[in-house]
Amino acid sequence: MKKTARILFAAWLVLSGSAGSPTPCVADTAVRLNQDTEITHAAVRLSDLFSGVPSGIDRDIAQAPLPCKPAVYDESVLNKLAETYRLDWKAQETSNHIVVTLACTRISGDMIRDAVIAKMNLDGNAKKLSFEIAFDARNLEIALPSSQHPEFKLENFSYNQATKLFRTDLTAQTPRGPYVLPITGRVSIKRNVPVLARRLEAGTVIAAADLDTIQMPEERITADVVTEQSQLIGRETRRDTPEGAVLHARDVMPQRLVQRGSLVTLKIETPYIIITSQGKAQQDGAEGETIRVVNTQSNRTVEGVVTAPGTVEIRTARKIALAE
Repeated sequence: MKKTARILFAAWLVLSGSAGSPTPCVADTAVRLNQDTEITHAAVRLSDLFSGVPSGIDRDIAQAPLPCKPAVYDESVLNKLAETYRLDWKAQETSNHIVVTLACTRISGDMIRDAVIAKMNLDGNAKKLSFEIAFDARNLEIALPSSQHPEFKLENFSYNQATKLFRTDLTAQTPRGPYVLPITGRVSIKRNVPVLARRLEAGTVIAAADLDTIQMPEERITADVVTEQSQLIGRETRRDTPEGAVLHARDVMPQRLVQRGSLVTLKIETPYIIITSQGKAQQDGAEGETIRVVNTQSNRTVEGVVTAPGTVEIRTARKIALAE
């Protein structure tokens, strides 16, 4: 703070010297120190610091600070100004100071981040992917005069898919001409991944209501992670699975329409006749799977295809004979 004030005091001495000697007052002028203030003009005036300054002695005392960059006038500078312009004011304590800021328009880091994401989304994956942007520069922000709209373009954009690094040039138009700022950073790509919305016990058939979605860094998604809800709905959990769990292909299986040890209907169908009998499943079976079944009437073991809940169809002539 003291360093800033000394710099400002030096600037004041130069400006006051170039502008001519201050106009003296007949008597000391009673003034009060203003609160921290924001200005819109190109120079700091005496009345920006003190209220009650007569127009006859009000003048520019220093160049305005850079847009959005606060300038601090400490007690030593304020006392010198009061003495020079015969203002009836003196700092009561060393903490007396005033902060002057030039009004500005900001191009914020969030605005730049959104523009980078828009560049990344040009490949049409916006619905499936999201991006987190980390800039190499900390507290990235660009301050422009308050009359300037916060408009900018990202040019010369490049992205390395292997390293996840990007580079671009931010270009903004200012009263002094184009302002170009090179920007670099890293992209973290996230993908929507289904997870369990509640704990499911082993053997539960997964429904849409059992699933939620989270965003997961792409580098953590291995080849066996299930990334589509459609790959889970209607399938069965192999084991007890907690809420929020990311599911792998090995965690689920086709829904069992027949369970080992359960009684099933053995069905034999030909163009001319349909024969049914009772059997006992020797294996679990999903739709389309071939399992072994014991015919409870003949005590013979046959193989059949699971076609519906509790139904096994015998499809060859040889097995038709065995089922009798």
